[in-house]
Amino acid sequence: MIFIYEVLYIKELDNINELFKNDCKIPIWFKSIICFFKRLFCILTIKDNKICILPYKKINNKFVINIITKIVCKLTKNVVLSNYLNDVKKINNQFCNKGIYIYKGNMLIHYLIYNFIDYISKLRQEETALQELFILVNNSSQINKDSIIYLAQKFKRINIVTLKLNNFMKLSDYLEGLGIAITVTNNKRKSLLKAKFIINLDFDENMINAFSVNTKAVIIETNKKVNLKSKLFNGINVLDFQMIYDNITNNFDDICYKNFDKKILYEQSLTGKNYENAIKDIEQNNVKIVNLIGKNGIINTKEYLKI
Repeated sequence: MIFIYEVLYIKELDNINELFKNDCKIPIWFKSIICFFKRLFCILTIKDNKICILPYKKINNKFVINIITKIVCKLTKNVVLSNYLNDVKKINNQFCNKGIYIYKGNMLIHYLIYNFIDYISKLRQEETALQELFILVNNSSQINKDSIIYLAQKFKRINIVTLKLNNFMKLSDYLEGLGIAITVTNNKRKSLLKAKFIINLDFDENMINAFSVNTKAVIIETNKKVNLKSKLFNGINVLDFQMIYDNITNNFDDICYKNFDKKILYEQSLTGKNYENAIKDIEQNNVKIVNLIGKNGIINTKEYLKI
């Protein structure tokens, strides 16, 4: 199937004027009639900037969601949902069931691990490059290997903690050949006992809870919301983040895209770029972490000084 759009930015209706061009001279009463029929027949409005506006302010009707899904399926296979639609489970489930990929910002974390550590280190008035990372990983996917190679060149030492040692022996040999200090271990009792920064690339909850973890560690989750069951853990578990950037290459107009999460927009803009080019894009756009988010919301900066 040939799709008309590489990606669509889908949002709910905020204002009736969104359904028309800026210079449209149609009287408001006639706009209301047009809007009524768009709602009645579920007609979507797609602007020149690929923003797709649904003719509804609130969406919970299963029949309407089915129609929207069928239309979107014919237009694209990739979507960015507005903040409101991201929270509508029926739409998310229906899109996923039909093979429509929804950008969520999760993949972006792989490119921003250094920025996370840098953000915390500066709050603690510590040298970022002197930090030691412990990376929890089993899957030797390209994105995981690229992340490890990049981080290994940015920090004092990298420790790979894995249940599948054979997956990372070649990578370890490669990094050691570059003169980079690295260890690969599966020791559940000792490997994380003194870990200050733990990056969880793909461990699930059962895996991470099988390890003895430093009770004051900072754990950064990349794609899963994993909770430690240990009642002794008094560290920080980072589940999400907020960021700002300069829009040098992305040109997301603040007014047009105000209903969308900035990190999700940014993640979509990196589509098709390899790891190295994604990092360059992040540097060029002056991406900055402004807040890290835990289970109870934004983490107070004072918390980083207590641990």
